[in-house]
Amino acid sequence: MDVVIGMFLLMLAAAGLLSLFPVLKRSESMARHESRAVQIANRMLEHIQMLRPSDVNPQALAQLNLIDEGQTGSPYEFTNVPLDEASLYSPAQALRSGQGKFWVEDLPDGSKKITLVVSWLSESGVRRQVLTGTIIGAYR
Repeated sequence: MDVVIGMFLLMLAAAGLLSLFPVLKRSESMARHESRAVQIANRMLEHIQMLRPSDVNPQALAQLNLIDEGQTGSPYEFTNVPLDEASLYSPAQALRSGQGKFWVEDLPDGSKKITLVVSWLSESGVRRQVLTGTIIGAYR
């Protein structure tokens, strides 16, 4: 009788432990995607911060391959831009339904405020995003 009770308790504990694996896998996946989105956002901000404020315009950004083709103004999309030539690390390739956009706002003294969003579709079908920004120019 003790063996039967012991086996029952062992199977109950194993079932409880195994039921945690899907939750752990989903959490790990969410963290991995968010980390990748933050890396993409930071990489794009690094590229933009190397520019002079006067160079943040559609012609210069397109020439430097920092935005998708055919854009005329803010918001600028960089969904298909390879931020790293070696890995082609674009939002569309690195994230499920990944998109990248940034807005440029003029500030006094010739500075510009950059607001950047990287968004993607999570495994549960929810649109998630990372929002960040920087200022380039005199206020920096």
